[in-house]
Amino acid sequence: MVTLKEVYQLNERADFQYIAQELVDYYGLKSKIKFTSDAGVRGHYVPEKDTIFLKRSYSSVKEFIISVLHEIQHAKDAKRLGRRKYSKQYDQAGTMAAHQGKDPYWANKWEKRAEKWGRQEYRKRWQNKF
Repeated sequence: MVTLKEVYQLNERADFQYIAQELVDYYGLKSKIKFTSDAGVRGHYVPEKDTIFLKRSYSSVKEFIISVLHEIQHAKDAKRLGRRKYSKQYDQAGTMAAHQGKDPYWANKWEKRAEKWGRQEYRKRWQNKF
């Protein structure tokens, strides 16, 4: 027998586009949100276009929110420093990591900072909201 709670769970659906845009607006950014199959591991921020590219699917809402927050941190950094300066510093950090024999993506200080901020922000502000 199917309970009423199970029926509501089946009908509940998250609108990822809406949630992502609301989070971007909450942090005072004007970045656009686009979903693509070519978004990298979880997402990607393009400072030249001020666009956040996200994967089409995520294993959980938590992973999705952390990914959006991660990319929001990149957008905040680009807004603070200026898009050109941010791009230059981001690329430089990746190049330095590669010269040290590390992964140019995960050893990049900007990626570490954004990942840490995204996880902290999720725990602090958004964990009980979704």
